[in-house]
Amino acid sequence: MNGKQVRVKRPPTIDGISVGEFIEQNADPIWLHQNEMWEYIGTEEDE
Repeated sequence: MNGKQVRVKRPPTIDGISVGEFIEQNADPIWLHQNEMWEYIGTEEDE
């Protein structure tokens, strides 16, 4: 724009995947509980 570079805003990623998906794949239940992310804690019925 007007001869200047413009920063393109992109969503934050870790190793190419979204932050939420990374947390779902790698977080243990204790960490999820401490950070009040109970919806990501899987039960034995879910697995």
